[in-house]
Amino acid sequence: MPFEKGNKHGQGRPSKVDEEKANALFIKAIKEIYDKTIDDEAKIAFIKTLIQSPRGEMFVAEHIFGKPKEVIDMTTNNISSYDLSNLTDDELDVLTKLYARNHTSTDDSEH
Repeated sequence: MPFEKGNKHGQGRPSKVDEEKANALFIKAIKEIYDKTIDDEAKIAFIKTLIQSPRGEMFVAEHIFGKPKEVIDMTTNNISSYDLSNLTDDELDVLTKLYARNHTSTDDSEH
């Protein structure tokens, strides 16, 4: 599949055209699976099946009520507790500089 300008592989959302094309394929498949001819009827049948599982129920709830905010604890002083293996050298360099800056003592007795 060719990529549009500004949407290189792995960058950002698919183009509106690609997204609509994918949605049309999903709706067609769902209509066939549930033997429905009307899009909304097929969607309702799919949602009824989806909501039967705890994970599907959570998915539907998050789309109706919104996903809860994620809280990330950034107070730890132990950088070694994080998996840094997927970071680039530049990202590691930035983290190292931030870590060093945040852990530099201002106490004169340590100099």
